[in-house]
Amino acid sequence: MLKSYLKIAWRSLFRSPFQTFIKIFGLSIGIASVMLILFHVKDELSFDQGFLKSDRIFRVTNENLGEGARHWAATPPPMGPQMQQLLPEVELTVRFHRPSAYQLLSHTSKSGNTRKFEERGGFIVDSGAVEMFDLEFIQGDANTALSEINSIILTEDMAQKYFGNENPLGKIIMDNIARIPLKVSGVIAKFPFQTHLRFDYLLSMPTINNYQDQGALSSRGWSGFYTYVLLKEDISLASMTSKMEEFMIQFYEPHGETPSETLAARKLRLQPITDIHLHSKLEKEMYPNSDITYVYIFGLVALFILLLAAVNFINISTTQSFGRVKEIGVRKVVGAKRKQLIHQFLMDSLLVTFLSMIIALVIFASAIPHYDDLTSKPFYQENIFTLSNFGILLLMFISVGVLAGLYPALFVSRYSLVSSLKSKKNSGPRIQIVRNSLIVFQFVISVFMIVGTIIIYNQMNLFHHKNLGFDKEQVLAVTMHRDMWENYGALKAKMSENPAIESFSTTTNIPGDRFGSYFFTPLGNAQQVTEGFDARLMLSDDKFLSTLDIPIKEGRNFFREEANTGNTEFIINEAAGKLFGPGKAVGKRLTIGRDTANIVGVVKDFNFASLHSPIEPLVIQYNPYAGGHLLVKVQENQLAETIAYMEKSVESIAPSSTFSYSFVDDRLDGLYDTENRMSKVFNVFALLSLLIACLGLYGLSAYAARIRIKEIGIRKVLGSGKMDIIKILSRDFLKLVSTAILIAAPFTYFTMKRWLQDFAYHIEIQWWMFGLAGALVLFIAIATLSYQGIKSANANPIESLRTE
Repeated sequence: MLKSYLKIAWRSLFRSPFQTFIKIFGLSIGIASVMLILFHVKDELSFDQGFLKSDRIFRVTNENLGEGARHWAATPPPMGPQMQQLLPEVELTVRFHRPSAYQLLSHTSKSGNTRKFEERGGFIVDSGAVEMFDLEFIQGDANTALSEINSIILTEDMAQKYFGNENPLGKIIMDNIARIPLKVSGVIAKFPFQTHLRFDYLLSMPTINNYQDQGALSSRGWSGFYTYVLLKEDISLASMTSKMEEFMIQFYEPHGETPSETLAARKLRLQPITDIHLHSKLEKEMYPNSDITYVYIFGLVALFILLLAAVNFINISTTQSFGRVKEIGVRKVVGAKRKQLIHQFLMDSLLVTFLSMIIALVIFASAIPHYDDLTSKPFYQENIFTLSNFGILLLMFISVGVLAGLYPALFVSRYSLVSSLKSKKNSGPRIQIVRNSLIVFQFVISVFMIVGTIIIYNQMNLFHHKNLGFDKEQVLAVTMHRDMWENYGALKAKMSENPAIESFSTTTNIPGDRFGSYFFTPLGNAQQVTEGFDARLMLSDDKFLSTLDIPIKEGRNFFREEANTGNTEFIINEAAGKLFGPGKAVGKRLTIGRDTANIVGVVKDFNFASLHSPIEPLVIQYNPYAGGHLLVKVQENQLAETIAYMEKSVESIAPSSTFSYSFVDDRLDGLYDTENRMSKVFNVFALLSLLIACLGLYGLSAYAARIRIKEIGIRKVLGSGKMDIIKILSRDFLKLVSTAILIAAPFTYFTMKRWLQDFAYHIEIQWWMFGLAGALVLFIAIATLSYQGIKSANANPIESLRTE
């Protein structure tokens, strides 16, 4: 019986080859799109799941309570060892510390060849990382590799970069900035799965004494280490909550805090490592994380596209069934039962779905390289070809094949024997309502996707083109290495000689980077301490404001002469000025750590951080020799020549350094990488959803023209023109598309408004966005229907009447 069902299903494919093509093509595009999205979502959800002990690994976070509270991803240096000592539930603790924003590393071979690179992917780490995170050693002894001072372990890629095919063990990599020789003690494999722990090399924890003093390492107020704990088996997260409060009291007691002060000031939390990538946007994250919201959005898009393809399938299958009414009647005459008819049509559906799945797999395989470029993240092949993924494909095949074919099967099998033998093709009002509802549903989704694309595009446009309060164009950010600082006078002279360089400034922070948060204390007239506040801090010189064209609202710029006296000064932004009251900030004295100085100016607010957040209070402290970056403002159309000039100057003045630069505008654009990727992917799938919907519309219009072929022939004989025929065939479908636009508008408005609320700066949703999307959908629908209408209008009416 099964063989008979399959043979008949195969033959039925070729009875209406055009509509079969539309079904298979639409379904294969839909399934391939869903596969890409689902694997992307699955990849996002898989972060840090590859660690063997992932269910027991937690990151310790520190949440400050009260006004101006911040939740920190990092913790004080002593916290890890103290937790392992005081909490018996903790099996192991591991700390990660970034020694600096970048390191200049080099290796000189025996032949005298030097390979030198600026590195930003290194951490100082406890030796317990080998056990906690299952580090796989390719070379070296896992038990001792991170135990000795000045030891470094490299990933395979980094070992290849510095040593080529040589054995790196025992060889020296030089930290050119700290001037520390680092001995290679191991080579490890990169994690074969996605993780928020991204590094190129690891330094042993004893090495930290070369980078930090004992005062910092014993501090309980400096959040400089990422602390991870491995709980013992059978210890639940809930049971640790009360323990963490007791530990906090013990930990901060040497800091001079009473238990009540400790509990009122902060709260320690244990964050599951598997939650970090999608659920964590804390202060001082190791790297920027993604957002679970986008996983939900992509999941919804996948569902929509799958439904679009399934609706196409249902609609076209239902219309195709009208061509098989006589076959159904004959089958019933020879004894076929309704159940057998349902099985036959389900087999038809499953065969089409199977063929679509095969084509979808080919499309999927071809699209992966382009999808990698689109999302800027690779698919790991070993994560694609897994049993769970094949299970997903099997489930998709069965669910789409059965659910999409069930309604047409039930509908067809209900034909009465008499109607079937008479080839009665009237679908009835009930069937018409269902089919029309499905068409409306398809275009509701398409309109939602298109309006969403327009809104996302305009929000991205705001991110990239909003006036940030400073000039970000034509500004180079050059990394200042130690050798460059030692020869800064000569480098300044070189830059001053070049007319293409309009201005330059040293700074600790570049707009778009994270600015450290510090506590400032205002002083009264008699040095009385008043209420303090938290603000972001950067150190810079007297040329910073002019280099970025930041206007001064009150007071003055820094005096260059202050550098010679060893004094310092503060300039604050308007957000910080509001804490003092209008016009009251200039002349006030501020204290931070050991530095006390006057506020000499207030600058207009500028967006030094992402537009996801509002402008925070900022303090700029005068210190022209503390910056790690050199900002260089270049004349228009002189960038390439100036970069070459700067590189040559650095090579001649500071030969042990390397010339490393970026563009300030590119760094700012990088703040929105997640949204940019989402926008690109959304654009592609919005177009695909519209394509699938229009394929279905074309298939239905072709069927409508076929069953009305006699009517069209008579109308042409009686004098109807082409436009009359097009109107007749298009009118009902265009009403459905218009209805879909009206239904989609409020749903899309409230959904996208909710998404925009996550940004401190966002566009307003305008009526024209819906008008543009509606016009686009109507235009494409009219074009689709007009093609079929013109084709029918051009047909010979004699042939049409003879056919009927």
